[in-house]
Amino acid sequence: MSIGKLVAGFGLVALLGTCSVAPHLDREVYRAKVTDKERVVKGSEDEISSKYLVFTKLPNGRIRVFENTDSWIELKFNSSDVYGQIRVGRTYDLGTYGWRIPILSKYENILRVREVAQE
Repeated sequence: MSIGKLVAGFGLVALLGTCSVAPHLDREVYRAKVTDKERVVKGSEDEISSKYLVFTKLPNGRIRVFENTDSWIELKFNSSDVYGQIRVGRTYDLGTYGWRIPILSKYENILRVREVAQE
């Protein structure tokens, strides 16, 4: 195996590893009022996958969409429970990780939800 192929192979592995892990390092907490939520189902009859989308409005008026899915890296396996506790019209502190990439339909994923007391 030539040195060039070996370097290219290591570079590809490093790039894939970075793309898989880097979003988990970018964490934010947003205070947001939930305006809507929905479950998106994809796949065939044999292989159905779903994710939950949570539509929000931030205090500055900006609209933000988050996803709520399970994550092996984060050891998060309760996305259905988290989705069930979120109520439209209420305000929450949402702990998230990841990036919003519109062209790929990627959203920040919700890790934690804490309802904020109404004033």
